[in-house]
Amino acid sequence: MDESSVNKPNEISLNVFLMAVEKKAYNMALISTGNREEALDIVQDAMFKFATHYADKATEQWKPLFYRIVQNLIMDWHRKQKVRRIMTFWREEDSTVEPWLASLNDCPETILCKHQKSNATLSILHELPVKQQQCFLLRAWEGLSVKETARAMNCSEGTIKTHFSRASAKLKQCIEAMNE
Repeated sequence: MDESSVNKPNEISLNVFLMAVEKKAYNMALISTGNREEALDIVQDAMFKFATHYADKATEQWKPLFYRIVQNLIMDWHRKQKVRRIMTFWREEDSTVEPWLASLNDCPETILCKHQKSNATLSILHELPVKQQQCFLLRAWEGLSVKETARAMNCSEGTIKTHFSRASAKLKQCIEAMNE
């Protein structure tokens, strides 16, 4: 048995894992950065770092490890942006958020309503503090447990519960106000 055949199952499972988390990681990065290219760069860097440094870890550890890398890269991006804003305060940066697509079966009024609600929800998410935003995305969208989220964000479980509770309350408050 040669070395290349020994590594094949792990390479296949790594590829399957990365394909499974790619879109969710991209959406998280997109919501956080508001920029498609930056989000793609973050996901690409995260996948490369994960494959390079953590592919040999147990598969049940992959999800929290991968999202920790994503979180670190997002936080690094925000730090760099803060410095850029200070250094280039006179320029206005372009900021785009990719719209969510509506179902093709819906009538135009329903599509418009869904689009407006999606944009409003994205705006609310974008306004949350970064840690609350990332906590909410990991817990609600990715379905990580409190423990996995704490590991991914490198903080305590109590902090995760607080961030998630505050983010959920803010989203609920804004959505209720929007529906009135």
